[in-house]
Amino acid sequence: MYRPGQSGEMDTLATHGSSTDKRPLPRKTSPCSGSPDLQESLLLSQCLGSFPHPNTLRCFSFFPIDAHSLWYNFTIIRPPRPEQRWCEVHGQVDQKNFLSYDCGSDKVLSVGRLEEQLNATDAWGRQLEMLREAGQRLRLELPGIELEDFTPSGPARLQARMSCECEADGHSKASWEFRCDGQKFLLFDSNSRKWTVVHAGARRMKEKWEEDRELTDLFWKVSVGDCRSWLRDFLICREKRLEPTAPPTVARGIAQSKTTATTLSPPSCFLILLCLILHCICGESFRVTGGR
Repeated sequence: MYRPGQSGEMDTLATHGSSTDKRPLPRKTSPCSGSPDLQESLLLSQCLGSFPHPNTLRCFSFFPIDAHSLWYNFTIIRPPRPEQRWCEVHGQVDQKNFLSYDCGSDKVLSVGRLEEQLNATDAWGRQLEMLREAGQRLRLELPGIELEDFTPSGPARLQARMSCECEADGHSKASWEFRCDGQKFLLFDSNSRKWTVVHAGARRMKEKWEEDRELTDLFWKVSVGDCRSWLRDFLICREKRLEPTAPPTVARGIAQSKTTATTLSPPSCFLILLCLILHCICGESFRVTGGR
């Protein structure tokens, strides 16, 4: 059974700073020092949760980094038409599709180059388990969704987007966006745990979900904890796969440099030969003098 935050991200957030926590706190490292590559790595670590208080950390670095994001788009339909999936999820890393998943039957529908790289990570299986259980929970909520002055044109369709992002300035944010038959009606800011009404007819829905502590905790833990942890794992995996290797011309250049370094230059040969001649002359003079 999947538990939101079981990747360890939320446990760190929950226990950090506790008076009963005997584990030593991580040594703070300034991301504003060192090489640009080191700064970017440290800044990403802060943004993605490897440092304390990841939601409020900011690095005043002179070297900007790229923003990164992980999105999951849920579509829940009830009742589904024949041959229609009741739960489908599409995943994107940095707005590039990497996953299409039937969370009703627990089947990955399509794979791509990026997915082939990411499915080797430990986060891949935990991710699918979370998507399946989140889809089941959203399905339970779908019948109770009622918007004033809004009538769906067909079968009830709930669309939810969960996202976690690491911004270029070092801040991280996470959120949920909810739509009913294409009409956006609620937003949940996971950082502040606040609900925002987008459609005027969703005030009752806001109050209902706001009072459901279990549902709010689920949305918060999955988006702030697990999603951010997976984004970090996926980025690390992708960077390792994209590491450049030295081209043949560079390799040949290195080999030639080594050969040149071990080859004696003409002046060096002349000096060595001169030393040998002087040594022989001195030795002969000593022998003749000693013979007298």
